[in-house]
Amino acid sequence: MKNKVKDVLIRAAKTFWQAAAAYLVATFGTQLAGVDVFNAEALGNVIIGLAVGALAAGLSATWNGVIQPGLDKLKGGELPGAGE
Repeated sequence: MKNKVKDVLIRAAKTFWQAAAAYLVATFGTQLAGVDVFNAEALGNVIIGLAVGALAAGLSATWNGVIQPGLDKLKGGELPGAGE
């Protein structure tokens, strides 16, 4: 079970960093195009974008750690990591 929790946390972290990196690349690309993304209003949008990345990571962790194992159990399959 401990390995399952570690796996879910790693997947959530990867999901967050993928979403955050994509958002930051798009933001800095916009900056290079001449739009000032570092004023107060735009910076708030950057923070919201990073929060969306955190939400995606939370949803990923919920799916991988709670919902999918429950569905597997309902289907009669083995829970991942059950024999550990």
